[in-house]
Amino acid sequence: MKKSNWLLLTTILVITSAILCFTFSYKTEADSMEADITAIKEVLSQYAVGVNTGDFDLWISLWADDGVRMPPDAPAQIGKEQIREGQKPGFDKMNLDITIHSIEEAKVYGDLGLTRCTYTLKVTPKAGGETIIAMPDGKALTLYERQSDGSWKIKYDIFNSNVPPK
Repeated sequence: MKKSNWLLLTTILVITSAILCFTFSYKTEADSMEADITAIKEVLSQYAVGVNTGDFDLWISLWADDGVRMPPDAPAQIGKEQIREGQKPGFDKMNLDITIHSIEEAKVYGDLGLTRCTYTLKVTPKAGGETIIAMPDGKALTLYERQSDGSWKIKYDIFNSNVPPK
């Protein structure tokens, strides 16, 4: 075989190898992003499970140690301890029922992810009393952060209602 034929064959092999590496790399990145989106959606699902079953330990475990919860009409709760102090009494005194109607967006940007969802929240006093629809038409934007072990935790959570307060 001539030297020019070897050069052509080598060039074709190098280009083909580069295309294959790029193709497999792209699929791996896309698959990884899809797995991350699935993982952050699962954190949101577990959030609802924790709320609906009254499992405060599950619910608080979903938060990053330096997480920030930003409820409407109240100061931000900064850090897991403030979140715990602010939310544990509600779990203790109320049966909570959250329904996540839809996840409008779920995206991942490196080690950060977000969900934007709509929901309804009902509360019933454990001591007895009527169920109150606390958030009839709620919306939330939640930012997640990948932890050093690869898991996702809630870093920021802000939520409010489309219905004006009474």
